[in-house]
Amino acid sequence: MFKRDQALAVRTIFNLDVPVEVITTGFSDTNNPHVPKINEGYIFRRETLRDILSFLDDPDEDGLFFAGHYGAGKTTLPYQVAARLSWPIQSLTAHSRLEFDDLMGTWKLVNGVMEFLHGPLAIAMREGHLFILNEIDRTDPGQLAGLHDVLEGHPLVIATNGGEVIRAHENFRFIATGNSLGSGDSTGLYQGVNQLDIAFMDRFRVVEVQYPTEDIEMAILEKKTPDLPEEIRKNMIKVANKIRNLFIGGEEVATPLTITMSTRALCRWAKLTLVFRNAPNALSYALNQSLLAKAEPEQKIAIEQIAKDVFGENWTQKDAA
Repeated sequence: MFKRDQALAVRTIFNLDVPVEVITTGFSDTNNPHVPKINEGYIFRRETLRDILSFLDDPDEDGLFFAGHYGAGKTTLPYQVAARLSWPIQSLTAHSRLEFDDLMGTWKLVNGVMEFLHGPLAIAMREGHLFILNEIDRTDPGQLAGLHDVLEGHPLVIATNGGEVIRAHENFRFIATGNSLGSGDSTGLYQGVNQLDIAFMDRFRVVEVQYPTEDIEMAILEKKTPDLPEEIRKNMIKVANKIRNLFIGGEEVATPLTITMSTRALCRWAKLTLVFRNAPNALSYALNQSLLAKAEPEQKIAIEQIAKDVFGENWTQKDAA
């Protein structure tokens, strides 16, 4: 029987300054191929970690919905928690053509024989894995109606496979991520985001994930690029936060941004600055590869100006990195 059988100290496995007696529970089997890989450079945030551990310990027939802007870390969090708890994951990224059968399973021709292949939701319910449905608000809300019963603890009935009944394993958990809070995109930044049924959203605990704080990103960059001067890392984070404020509407400007700098892009910028340290302008060259090449011309100019203003004379110095 697949059981949570391993007591783990939160202080140790998540590297957080919490009392040593704070314990969570994971699995002793670390060889399951569906357990994600640990990213040693990942920095956990106390509040969001508390929310997901509370849910994993006792979902009480709820799902967990992480909402936030892209690049805020809402998807990486459950994967890295599962990696440290050795909790296997089944996942799927939603899209406008997703059908409920994609979650349950379909009949397919395998080596000349028709076989029923169970989908990620069915496998997760049967085996006791975490099921993560990414970008859930890009799905047709009508296709999500079939999840109502599952989220309430009822079995999954697969009519197309002879009425197969799959009862949820005690370790099954349902986690969703989205760029909205389920009420549609009011910002105009995310094409294809749908308004989800209020009855469906009532089945979730909702956690808003913000971009990491400056001290968290400093710790991330220190792990990722310890050879980069501290002042350079601080200025990179300042640039990232100014870009984010323009992206989410935190400032009134003539050129609002439709592109932002995720923590992933920030780390890329820092690492490539070291890689191209001998370029005439390593900071600018690395920023272009990390973010600007994907921006519209006028937005590229605006972001470059932000970086120049923040870095000052260091922006054009060859040895800035």
